[in-house]
Amino acid sequence: MQPQLSLLSIGNQFLGTFVANLIALAHGFTLGWVSPSLEYLRSNDTHLAGGPMTVEEISWLGSSLCIGGMIGVPLYGSLADRIGKRRALQCIAVPHVAFWMFVIFGTDVVQLCVGRVLAGVAGGGIIRIVPLFVADIADPRIRGMLGSLLPVCFNLGTVLAFILGTLVPFGTFPLVVLALPALFMVAIIFLPETPACLLRIYRNEQAERSLMFYRGVRGHFGKSDAFRYELQQLKDVIERERTAPDAALSWNDFATKPARRGLAMGLLLMLLTQTSGTLALITYASSIFELAGPPSATGQYAILPASLSSIVLATVQLLGTILSLALVDRIGRKILLIVSCLGVALGYLTLAGYVQFFLSSPDDMPTGVSQFLPICSLSVSILLASIGLLTVPFVVMAEVLPSKIRNIGSTICMTIVALSAFIVLKLFPVLLDTVGLAGTMGGLALVCVAGAILIIMFLPETRGKSLLSSTESEEPSANGRVDGV
Repeated sequence: MQPQLSLLSIGNQFLGTFVANLIALAHGFTLGWVSPSLEYLRSNDTHLAGGPMTVEEISWLGSSLCIGGMIGVPLYGSLADRIGKRRALQCIAVPHVAFWMFVIFGTDVVQLCVGRVLAGVAGGGIIRIVPLFVADIADPRIRGMLGSLLPVCFNLGTVLAFILGTLVPFGTFPLVVLALPALFMVAIIFLPETPACLLRIYRNEQAERSLMFYRGVRGHFGKSDAFRYELQQLKDVIERERTAPDAALSWNDFATKPARRGLAMGLLLMLLTQTSGTLALITYASSIFELAGPPSATGQYAILPASLSSIVLATVQLLGTILSLALVDRIGRKILLIVSCLGVALGYLTLAGYVQFFLSSPDDMPTGVSQFLPICSLSVSILLASIGLLTVPFVVMAEVLPSKIRNIGSTICMTIVALSAFIVLKLFPVLLDTVGLAGTMGGLALVCVAGAILIIMFLPETRGKSLLSSTESEEPSANGRVDGV
């Protein structure tokens, strides 16, 4: 039986995880910046040299983040292998701060889009490095809880960005947010590098001191047998990485049946995560609620302003993410994904029907309680998306990929996430302008229904299976959170 974790050990591991996720919280502000800023950027009061932004320019502003994501995922994955995870985390602050500099000093759309690309590079680095850092420092008994802090910080930052965007002017927004990366850069200086990274560069004494910090061991005489056993196991794993005859990755490792099936299912889930349109809902929330409100020609006003509805939507997403942490290991991955897909589709279809049948005639405008239907339907969609589509695929990805290709396989999958997100965010404003809100929501609902059918037919339930399963296993298996992503 393992000894109980000390409060100092839990506290130090939580401290390391919290500091690493400060940059994730800051990136959440980046994700939420677009929605409250569009009202200003589309108005005649905008400071942009070209005047109010067009639909095409808005689509580039929203989607350019994902171009950077496609760069950031492999870049920071390679950087972590070369200079260590803590230093790679420090490097993430550079493109993140550069984005806010472009917001402060940029005078045209191109400059803002270049800044968004840099923000995407930082975001790709965050989703690639933070889970790896947390996995390295966390005790297996609390790894899942600590690893779950990343999506919570993303969503919390988005909520706070929506609120901040309604309280301060466009130019003041970045000045407030820059306090977070500054705090991150100061705090991470005092954290030791992960023990595994130090062992890989033959700094064994520093690795032992690092593990002592994260396990709450005070001095040489405080080392327990459990601590010595964990340190020795870690050394043995690193040594096997260096000396195993089959340690090098080859194309044959991707040709096995478990590898092919794991990659196919991982890619399917990553595509579904973005093509379901949930990221677009948050990015363009204010625009969606404006389109779902009474037309200005009728002289009616929405009961809830678009900015307030956006805050409600982002808050529901945050609550859904927290709820998913309690459900994913209790109910199972497959059932959560199926319920999530069908629930999101139902919410989309409800909004599409509302727009098509209630807003189509100026003489029959919705009043009173019926005006809450858009926020209610999208809140249901984003809640169910958060407990399934937005969180579970990243857990399942690590579980269906064989251990030997898990690192490169997750990089491929995360790159596909960024690519598909770019396409969706680029097309979404154009679709709103051409086929309308009802047509766009109806199309996304069909995608979600198709995703549910594919999950029912092809995805195995992976709850309760070991991450250390053999790569030759016939059934792709694994359990645990996205520690290797």
